[in-house]
Amino acid sequence: MPLINSPVIFSAKVALKVEEIKKDKELSHTRWSDDDLEDMRREVRNHYRREQKLSCAYCRSDIGAIAAANSPVEHILPKSKYIQFMFEPKNLCVICADCNTYKKDSESLLDSPLDRNAIKIYPLQSHRYRLVHPHLDEYAEHIKKVQYLYISISKKGRYTIYACNLNRILEELGVSEELFEDLGTALERARFGDSG
Repeated sequence: MPLINSPVIFSAKVALKVEEIKKDKELSHTRWSDDDLEDMRREVRNHYRREQKLSCAYCRSDIGAIAAANSPVEHILPKSKYIQFMFEPKNLCVICADCNTYKKDSESLLDSPLDRNAIKIYPLQSHRYRLVHPHLDEYAEHIKKVQYLYISISKKGRYTIYACNLNRILEELGVSEELFEDLGTALERARFGDSG
């Protein structure tokens, strides 16, 4: 089952604001950060915090329960490239600050056309995405997480690990002998299905 099973539903007030903004012929992705959209961002963030059980959609680490800085709203198809899906509920989730920093506006579609605006309907087919989509994909079918180590099980998993630099802790701290032994023990447990 995917991480997210219920996309956000905007309140009536926010839905009206969103529809008004979408009609703007000069709409820019930077509009997302404007003060008058604070209520919308709060609704999105709070909904996905609950739906994702305070877990980052990409690395599965904890996200902030209160601080917006450690639970940024993620646009799976980047809003800078796909402005038409900036407010699409299935294009939204929350991630940790580190995944947000690394992923930025990485291309998420496999078959991205030169004219991205030509896509009018949000793609809901899992096979069209390069990365693990939290609304469409079962994470464990693509990525195996063993403590700080992320192992790809599929091409989609490999791209997600790359785009979000999921092995960043090992990269940053290196692999000490103690950590290597802990990982070996965890891998053995995972291999044989032992949780203890």
